[in-house]
Amino acid sequence: MGLGRTTRFAPLPPGARRVNVMRAGKAGVKELAPPPDLFDDFNREKKAVLAEGWKADHAHYTAFRRTRYRDRFAEHVRASPESLATLRALIEESRRGDVYVMCMCPYQAAGDSCHTYVLLELARELDPTVALLDEPRPKR
Repeated sequence: MGLGRTTRFAPLPPGARRVNVMRAGKAGVKELAPPPDLFDDFNREKKAVLAEGWKADHAHYTAFRRTRYRDRFAEHVRASPESLATLRALIEESRRGDVYVMCMCPYQAAGDSCHTYVLLELARELDPTVALLDEPRPKR
C-alpha cells in the first residue's frame, strides 16, 4: 500500500487506483493539476526548445527547469487549502491500497521533471511515513 506516479500507458498492479492529475479531461483531479499560468509557460518554453531542434525528452526537461516548474507548482499546492486537502485524502487512501497519480509526461521523466514527482515529494512532506511506490513501466 502506498502512493506512486504513473503514466497513462503503464499497467497498474491489481487493485491499484489511477488518479488523473492533469488539466485536460473531465475526469482529472484539478486541485492537483498545474495552474494554467504555469502550464502555459511550460508549454511555450517546451515549444521554443523543440523549435531549436532538440528532442522531446530534452525539451521537456529544459522547459521544466527554465520555468522553475518544481518550485512554482509546490508553492501553488502549499498555498491552496483545496489542493492540500485533496493530497491529504490521497495519502489517507494510500494506507488502504495503492494509489498512483497519473500524467502524460514521459516514463521516469529526466530529472523528475513532472508535477507528479512534486506531488509525491509534497506527500512525504505532509506525512513522512507515506510509502512511495515504484513507477510501473509502460507496455511496449
